[in-house]
Amino acid sequence: VARAVYEAIQSKFQVCCFMRDVREVSKAKGFVHLQRLLLSTLNVSDEFYDIEDGKKMIRNWLCKKKVLLVLDDVSEEIQLENLAGKQDWFGPGSTVIITTRYMHLLEIHRVNGTYKVEGLVEEEALRLFCLKAFKRDQPEEGYLDLSKDIVKYTG
Repeated sequence: VARAVYEAIQSKFQVCCFMRDVREVSKAKGFVHLQRLLLSTLNVSDEFYDIEDGKKMIRNWLCKKKVLLVLDDVSEEIQLENLAGKQDWFGPGSTVIITTRYMHLLEIHRVNGTYKVEGLVEEEALRLFCLKAFKRDQPEEGYLDLSKDIVKYTG
């Protein structure tokens, strides 16, 4: 859903950045890597080596720009603090979209609005699983029960 919204509205912003898998990337490569990714959308080549310098650079480079930033799969408050600290980091009219499983993070970060995506009903979930796993909308012969179990387990 976030990707679709991003694609639909990105033309209205000066700077756009879709940061996928924030949870995984922050653990694997660290916050400085993510901060550099964000700044690379502006072709900023200034070097920095610690998180605090990265925060200052994000704020300095983006505070006068109308920014669209999507932070996908956020799992910890520190991820928000290091990538989208405060509203004054971004210029007027900016939008930050955060996808997370943890609603309390949105409350802590004082977001302006939320949208909860409802899960698929079992039949739709099974069809989606089959399209991804088997490249067709039904499971292959002998895999119906296993496919249903996987869909139930993953919710």
